[in-house]
Amino acid sequence: CTDFQTANFLRGSKLKVQFLLFTSSNPSCGQLILADDGIKNSSFNSSLDTKIIIHGFRALGTKPSWIEGLVRAILDTSQVNVIAVDWVYGSTGAYPSAVENVTQLALSISQFISKLLALGVSATSIHIIGVSLGAHVGGMVGHFHGGQLGRITGI
Repeated sequence: CTDFQTANFLRGSKLKVQFLLFTSSNPSCGQLILADDGIKNSSFNSSLDTKIIIHGFRALGTKPSWIEGLVRAILDTSQVNVIAVDWVYGSTGAYPSAVENVTQLALSISQFISKLLALGVSATSIHIIGVSLGAHVGGMVGHFHGGQLGRITGI
């Protein structure tokens, strides 16, 4: 299992993005998806819908306490891929520093989605769920994909 990173506001606000895959067979164990071959060598199922969860500002550099519950709730009700975007490093410290990372984060997620699309995933099967500042990121990702993604939920 791979868990969320922890950060400290003294470490700076460098953006370090991780994509953690959760599936019905591993609802509490995130699988780190690395670079290009990471998706192909993971338990990602391109025939299922995909939910991408993006957390928001993390003042203290900790994992969002709600993430596990949301992942489990989604997987208890749907047969889908759930990808949690871990950007704790870039979301920690002063709020303006986190805001400065939003565009780069949205570009990173957009590139990740482009890899999914290249594997045959349908754009309409992708649902982005953004919480707080993550909702703004989700909106930008949708914009970068020309409004072609299936759904964006901002919480």
